Amino acid sequence: MKYALNAAQEDLCAELCEAWPDDARCALACAATADVWDGVSTVPRGVRVALKLQELGADADSLLTGLLLDPRLPPATAESLSRQLGERVAARFQQAGRLNSLLQSYRSGQNAQWLENLRRLLLSAVQDVRVILIQLVYRLEELRGVSQVPDHPQRSLLAAQTLDIYAPLAHRLGLGQIKWELEDLAFRFLEPHTYQRIARLIDERRAEREAWLAEVKAALSTALDRSGIAAIVYGRPKHIYSIFGKMQRKRLDFDRLFDVRALRIEVPSVEDCYAALSVVHSLYSPIEGEYDDYIARPKPNGYQSLHTAVRALDGKAVEVQIRTPAMHAQAELGVAAHWRYKEGGGAVDPFAEELNRLRLALAEGEPAYTQSREVFVFTPQGDLIALPAGSTVLDYAYRIHTLLGHRCRGAKINGQIVPIKTVLQQADRVEILTQPQAAPSREWAQAGAGYLTSASARGKVRNYFHQQEIRAAREIGQGIADRLFRRLAVSRVERAELMVALKVKSEEVLFEALGTHRLSTTAILQAVRQLRQPPVAPLPAPVLHGHGQAADLSFDGMPASPARCCHPRPGDTVLAFITRGQGLKLHRQSCPNIVRLAAEFPERILAVQWPSDGARWQDLLSLELLIDGMESFWSDLGAVLAPFKARVVESRSRLERNSGLTDLALTLELPAVIDSTPLIKRLQSLSSVASVQRRVGG
Repeated sequence: MKYALNAAQEDLCAELCEAWPDDARCALACAATADVWDGVSTVPRGVRVALKLQELGADADSLLTGLLLDPRLPPATAESLSRQLGERVAARFQQAGRLNSLLQSYRSGQNAQWLENLRRLLLSAVQDVRVILIQLVYRLEELRGVSQVPDHPQRSLLAAQTLDIYAPLAHRLGLGQIKWELEDLAFRFLEPHTYQRIARLIDERRAEREAWLAEVKAALSTALDRSGIAAIVYGRPKHIYSIFGKMQRKRLDFDRLFDVRALRIEVPSVEDCYAALSVVHSLYSPIEGEYDDYIARPKPNGYQSLHTAVRALDGKAVEVQIRTPAMHAQAELGVAAHWRYKEGGGAVDPFAEELNRLRLALAEGEPAYTQSREVFVFTPQGDLIALPAGSTVLDYAYRIHTLLGHRCRGAKINGQIVPIKTVLQQADRVEILTQPQAAPSREWAQAGAGYLTSASARGKVRNYFHQQEIRAAREIGQGIADRLFRRLAVSRVERAELMVALKVKSEEVLFEALGTHRLSTTAILQAVRQLRQPPVAPLPAPVLHGHGQAADLSFDGMPASPARCCHPRPGDTVLAFITRGQGLKLHRQSCPNIVRLAAEFPERILAVQWPSDGARWQDLLSLELLIDGMESFWSDLGAVLAPFKARVVESRSRLERNSGLTDLALTLELPAVIDSTPLIKRLQSLSSVASVQRRVGG
C-alpha cells in the first residue's frame, strides 16, 4: 500500500516498518502517520511527539503510541488497537488515556502535599514508565504548539500544570533535557515580564561573558592535557527558570550568581573525574561551601557529577561540572538513556526498575512503597487524599474527621451508593453519608471484621467506647464522692487540698478513679483525716488494783505503796518506780525524787492510775457511741478496745453500698475507773472512721 508521504513521514514510517516487518502492521502505522498529517501545513502534534521520541531512541511501540495520541485521529478502543497493532501499543495507549483523565482533576494553587498526592496517583495508574516518558514529550510538544498561538485560552492552566506535575516527574526520571525546556516554556507563559527581564540580562553581556569563558576554557583544557587527562571542556547552557529559582532560593541578584558562567568537563572514567577536579582546584581558587560530590552520593534520580565553583580570571566566579559520558547521558536523558544504551539482553527490565524507583522517590521516604501500597481518592470538594491500599469507605471517613467516621452509615462513590465496607479504588470520588445521632459499633474495631484496615481508625473506634466508659464511670464516681463529702462535711477549701493530697489534677479525674475503683473511699477518708490531723489519744495508764487504800494496792501481782517523800493520795497523778524486793513505790508526778529516778532508771518507771475511793475496778461503765466509718472498721476495733479493758455489748449497723460507709450504733462496757475520753479520741483517729459521737445519756 502506497501513501503520498514527505521526507519526514518517510523516515518515521521506515522506523516503524523496520520494527514491524509484518506488512499489515507497517501499513496501519503509515496510514496513521498520513491521516494525522493529511491537509496540515505544519507538523502535527502526534508526529512531533513521535519524532521527538525517535530522537530519544524510543522503541517502535512507543513511537506509534505517541503518534496515536494526536487529537486529530478518531478515538480508538483498546480492543481494536490490540488486534491491529499489538497488546503493548494498546496497553500504553490505554494508560496514557488514563493519565489524561486523571489530570482533569488538577487545580492550580494547591498545596505541596496535594500536588505530591496527584503525582503519586498518576504513577499508580501506569504499569510502564515509558508511558510517563511519552506523556512528558507530548506535553513538551503541546507547549511548543501553544507558544505559536497568541492568547491561547489554556496557556496559563497548561503552564501551571507543567510546573506542578510534569516538570517534577521529568526531574525524578532524570530527564534534564526535557525538564529544562518544560520549565522555561511554562515560566515564559506564567511570568512573561520576569522571563523577559532575565533573558535580557543574559543577553546584555553575552559577548563579554562568552569571551571570558573561552579564555577560562582554554586554560583548563591546557592544564588537563598537561596532566594526561583526555577531557572535553565546553560551556554549559543556562536555563532561565533555573536562574530564577536560584535567585529566589539564595536571595541573590543576577550578577552574584555563580552558575551564570558555567563550564562542563567530560572525562572517560570516574578516576579521571577526581583527577580533573584536582586540576581545577590547583588552577583556580575553590569557593568554600560550593563543592558537591554527586558521584559518591548520587541524587535520587540517578544523577551523578562533581560540582564545584572557583574564582577564575579577574576573581570572577565560574561553576564547573565534571562527569563521564555515561553520567552525561543519564543527566540529560535519565531513564530514556536505556533506549539508546541498551544493556544487552539483561534479565531485569530497566524501565520496570525505574518505575519502582520513581514510586519510591515519590512515597515520602517510605522504603517499601510499591504500586499496591496506596490508593488516592477525591473528596467532593476535589481534595486528594492518600490512604493505604485496601482502605474502605469507613477508613476514608475516619481519615477526614473522627466525628464523620463515628456517624458514617454509607457513601456515594462516583455517584453510586455503597456500604461502609466497600474497598476504595484509585481516583474514586467519595461522598460520606451520615446520620446525626449515629454511633460506631464495637465490631468496627475488630481487625478481621472488614470494616477498617487502618490501625489508627480502629484506635479511634476503641477510644470512642473508652470515652463512653469514662463518662459513665465519672457519673458513678461523682455520686459516691458527693455523698461521701456530705457525710464528712468536706468544705470547698478542703476539696482543693484533697486534690493535691491525692495527686489528681481535677475533681473529674477523682470521680473517674472512684467510678473505676482505682481509688477507694477508704483512701479518700484517710486523706481527709490527714488533712484535718486529729490528735492521737495516748493509751491509758495501767490502773492499780484495790479499793483506794495503800494496803490494798497492787499491779500485776506486785504490791504498791505510796512513797514517804511526797505522800501521794488516791486520785493523784502518780508514777510508779519498780524497786528491788519492795514492789512499786508511788510518787507524785512532781516529786523531785521520781524526776531523778526517771533520769537514772527510765526503764523502771511506770505511769499508773490510782483510783479515788469512790471508784472501784470491779465497777463497769456503759458507753453508747454513734460511729460513721468504713466496713473495715471492725478489723481495727479490737486493737483499740484492748488497752481500755473495754468490750462490745451490743452493735447495730447499716451499710451504704455505693459509698462503702457504715452507720454504726455501738454499746461498750469498760471499767468505771477508766476515763472514756481517750477511748473516743482513739476511735476517731482510726483511718476507717469518719466520725464518733457519744449518745446523749450514754
